[in-house]
Amino acid sequence: MKVTKITQGLGKKLVNGTLPDIDSDFAGVDRGSIKGYMEERFGKDNVCSVGIYSTFKLKGMIKDFAKVFEMDFQKANSVTFKLKLQDSTMLDLLNRAQSEPILKEFLLKNPDIFYMMPTILDQQKTQGIHACAMIVTPNVMSTNEWTPTRKTNGLIITQWGGGEMDDAGFLKNDILGLKQLDKFTDILNLARENGKDVPDIYNLPYDDQEIFRFFSNGWTGDIFQMGSEGLTSYVKSLKPTCLDDIIATMALYRPGPMENGFHETYVKCKNEGKVPEYLWGTKEITKDTYGLLVYQEQIMKIFTDLGGLSLKEADDIRRALGKKKASVLEPWKKVLLKGFLDRGATEEQFSEMWDIVLEFAKYSFNKSHSAAYGITAYISQYLKVHFPIEYWTVALDYADEDKTAIFLSEILQSKSINLKAVDINKSQSVMTSDLASSTIFWGISSIKGIGEDTADQIIYERDANGDYEDLQDFLRRSVYKGSRVKKTAIEGLIASGAFDSVESIVEGEENERNDLIIKYRTACKVKISNVDRDPYSNHNIFKVWYWKKRQKELTGLSFIDYEDIAEQENFGNNFLTNRDLNNRQQMGIFKTFGGYITQCKIGNTRNGKYARLVIENNYKLHKVIMWADEYENFESILKGCEKKIMLFSAELKYDDKYTKGNQFTFKENSFLKIL
Repeated sequence: MKVTKITQGLGKKLVNGTLPDIDSDFAGVDRGSIKGYMEERFGKDNVCSVGIYSTFKLKGMIKDFAKVFEMDFQKANSVTFKLKLQDSTMLDLLNRAQSEPILKEFLLKNPDIFYMMPTILDQQKTQGIHACAMIVTPNVMSTNEWTPTRKTNGLIITQWGGGEMDDAGFLKNDILGLKQLDKFTDILNLARENGKDVPDIYNLPYDDQEIFRFFSNGWTGDIFQMGSEGLTSYVKSLKPTCLDDIIATMALYRPGPMENGFHETYVKCKNEGKVPEYLWGTKEITKDTYGLLVYQEQIMKIFTDLGGLSLKEADDIRRALGKKKASVLEPWKKVLLKGFLDRGATEEQFSEMWDIVLEFAKYSFNKSHSAAYGITAYISQYLKVHFPIEYWTVALDYADEDKTAIFLSEILQSKSINLKAVDINKSQSVMTSDLASSTIFWGISSIKGIGEDTADQIIYERDANGDYEDLQDFLRRSVYKGSRVKKTAIEGLIASGAFDSVESIVEGEENERNDLIIKYRTACKVKISNVDRDPYSNHNIFKVWYWKKRQKELTGLSFIDYEDIAEQENFGNNFLTNRDLNNRQQMGIFKTFGGYITQCKIGNTRNGKYARLVIENNYKLHKVIMWADEYENFESILKGCEKKIMLFSAELKYDDKYTKGNQFTFKENSFLKIL
């Protein structure tokens, strides 16, 4: 460690007051070069990463002692389990031991540990490097003359953590890598490859109503910070018409405002004619948010305009509000009261304001942060609207498996582009866009069991020697000693429909893929040693839906006629289609339905276990609830049900309050079948 060289005057503080953090988002691929840029601009000796430190806390400390003294881990775990989140001091530990016998017993039986605890508690445990925080020091001196430093792998790192940096008055820069910006780069590069002119996305017009129409329809798939089901529902009810609405959404859809109903009030004022209610003197400050306190900046504005504080003082009290330190707040309260009274307010009006501000401070969000999020979300939607083929090619390529169905649902609803399964002659390794037909072809490497190396070999051979004529031609050119194209890859390609176009297999004849499997095994003399492990030994292999389900399992893309399956399986009548779901007259009626189970979560209530399922019917997602009594009847059937087809009967209702969508609820006379 190099000891800090404190110069005259520096021991007080670099600046008066506490400076805010500066968060800067960059594409992930560019983040590594940002530090180099900062070093070049400000000087290598004036740029420094911020250190981070962990300290011994009660729970972790007890577990560490257990390891050192070779105590039973389960015993130590049962002891720490009795400590609460707020327990942080030795006094908290002793108080908790009075009501928890197991904790008291542990302390009495281990006096050596008990006596060592005060010495170790809150002492430094580990040190590291902050993932993104950096400081830039004035160039009159190097970093290690301003702060104590250490060197790790060639990097200069402060020995101070974030708190010490704040106290000393340093300006902290958080250099963040944002995946969404990587996506923007990929989308624009793909658009350029397609011969399109691309705009400066950071200088867009913010009055494009088609973009707001997409938001209002709930088409928020892969939109920055708007991917959750709840936020999608909220945006649909909000029906944003300007950028300010998007920015407000980022601050309103958070636990605090939602607990107080602020998000609903905003919607009612905007869309339902509710008259905003303004606190004394705040109409100009809160007119854009219908009288609601939404941003931290509004609090600071109240303190300066109505309380007579300076901006620095307003920020100091904002920080104090967040920490809820009564000793700090009380003097400020008196100063603010005088300011309010001097400007014509009554004590009652000030008290009302103060109480609301105190409550709001628990969850307040700053507008600059909301604006950065909101603009990024707007840019995302702009690219989706104006460059749909490029946008979805990139989004689907980045997507996790659980997001694919959501994205496909939106694509089908918005009718932005066409989707095609893997094609042995048209697909590349990853998602491939065909501009002329506005079609995305599924990537070869998207098939489970096929890696990039295998896909690259298939594509290299195709590019070098022409399209594959049929399966036989593919086998002749791809199956040889040392080939990366193995049995699982070939059968995965067949089951995914990759050879449908060259083997003249059309819609409704997908069961003919079984013949191709047999043709391949015969040609290559493939033997199945254990028939039970053979996925094609299932008695349903001659049914079209079986192969569509296999395609879905392997790639995530397949359209299945669930009504036809219900008929084939003799599964009752009165089958409900997706089209019928939009008819509110169907609500409250007992119906049969079917879909692909994308999620099955088991929870507990006082009455027992329950199941909450999400089923997808051709990329429209539906909720299915099975409460305790019904769950008990079907528990054994539901084990391992994800990624299988489910036929069921249940009551259909529309959830107007939370999900803004349809929900099926199992009743006493419900029944189901898993395929």
